[in-house]
Amino acid sequence: MPELSTPRPLTLANDVPWEAFQRPFVRDLAYVLACPNVLTRWLDFAPYQNTHAISVHSADFWQAQFEAYKPRLKELDSTYAYQALTRYLLKRPSPNRLGFHFEGLLSFWLEDGFARKLHPYETLANNVQLYNGKQTTGELDLILYNHEDKLVEHWELAIKFFMGSAPFAPINWVGINSNDNLQRKMTHMQTKQFRTVWLDTEAHGQVKIDKRYGVIKGRFFLPMNITGFVYPAWLTPSFPMHEWCDKTDNATLATIDIPALRAAHYIEWFSKRDFYDNHELPLIYSENGVLRTGLYFEENRPIVIYLEKPDRIDN
Repeated sequence: MPELSTPRPLTLANDVPWEAFQRPFVRDLAYVLACPNVLTRWLDFAPYQNTHAISVHSADFWQAQFEAYKPRLKELDSTYAYQALTRYLLKRPSPNRLGFHFEGLLSFWLEDGFARKLHPYETLANNVQLYNGKQTTGELDLILYNHEDKLVEHWELAIKFFMGSAPFAPINWVGINSNDNLQRKMTHMQTKQFRTVWLDTEAHGQVKIDKRYGVIKGRFFLPMNITGFVYPAWLTPSFPMHEWCDKTDNATLATIDIPALRAAHYIEWFSKRDFYDNHELPLIYSENGVLRTGLYFEENRPIVIYLEKPDRIDN
């Protein structure tokens, strides 16, 4: 198990900079920039495979990108420039899927910010298909040229909304699909996408990857009423934290104002849309009368109702 850091008091993410923006896609874009990487460093879960070194951007890096782009965010939030962001996102494939939405937001910032000289990253290619003969074996998210460091960089992206359980190792952070966990995702990235060295691009010919970055963002949810949580050394202390509740835990559910809950729209895993508050959306119950697994809001407080499966927790 990865080592633990010095105990740090738990603070749930409520007052966050992206909430200052009014237009939903601008708020999402601000969230994507201001949210730090979940990782303070890459964890090698495939030490016996011949893979390349992988880096992560620090929380300070992402804060600096957010601050540099903030004037443009304000412009997008208050003028017709918003239409450029909307058109960009909606013309991309599958814009209603969270992973594609995340990739579209980062891609917009990369292209728009580079054109405005707000960062040094020029997009050389994205969604580069990998082949074995005529068979597609995968794709690479972003290939960038860093004009400041004179390096070709490969950024592989992931947006994750994971529920944590003790002992809070990467394998214990699990998604709504219980087969999805942080350790599995990192292992896949390291042993699949990050193995590529040379690749062909349409606009820039063949390029050699000099450096690799895992960009993993999202939100984590801790068990409600948890005490004594210690941030592992690999987990960024400023990463957005919220709460989840086992839907069979009647004692904890009793502390929630169930009638006041609102089921979240799928896109609200990124940021809450207040205009949905005026819709009378019924709570979703399963056949045995308990709330279905999903994201809910108690006013502005996000809560995941989830069924913990003890047999999936190990390590």
